[in-house]
Amino acid sequence: MRTAATATTAEPVDELMLRRAQTGDERAWRDLIARFGPPVHSLIWRLLVGRARHRVEDLAQETFVRVLRALPGFDPAGPATLSTWILTIAARLTLNELRRPELAALDHEPASAERADAGSERKRLGDAIAVGVAALPDAQRAVLVLREYHELDYAEIASVLELDVGTVKSRLSRARSTLRAHLLTTVADLERQS
Repeated sequence: MRTAATATTAEPVDELMLRRAQTGDERAWRDLIARFGPPVHSLIWRLLVGRARHRVEDLAQETFVRVLRALPGFDPAGPATLSTWILTIAARLTLNELRRPELAALDHEPASAERADAGSERKRLGDAIAVGVAALPDAQRAVLVLREYHELDYAEIASVLELDVGTVKSRLSRARSTLRAHLLTTVADLERQS
């Protein structure tokens, strides 16, 4: 599932830039946001797939408000890398948003927009994956997105989602199995249509 186009964690931030950002240097803040904005946006967008995509920008902004407030207390020698720490804030904020009752009642949005290459097999596969990911329960989707799109390891995912590593592995296994079954059904349907 990992491709060059996926939004993996950003390049590491050098120590000087981090120290400047921790002391309130606005240029360092902008650099930090520019570096981590795409992975944060991607994570939120994928977690909200099928529901409340209109909230992606607001949640990304709220993530960075929280990051900048808490940044002075971030310990680079601590258990989490800066990228994992930032993605943790984004994931928890988004998962809390998904728990809101009014979001649970929303109709699902289409998982992907139409593109010019609508007839291509690659687009159909991408659409099938997007639909399959959107159909996963929130807990499974969160684990899958953090692992496959953001390349976090099991321990990092467990930390982000406040779960045991065994629970992460179990949810990831179920998510992959469900997605695999969805894709097999989709491929079979496409072959029948051909």
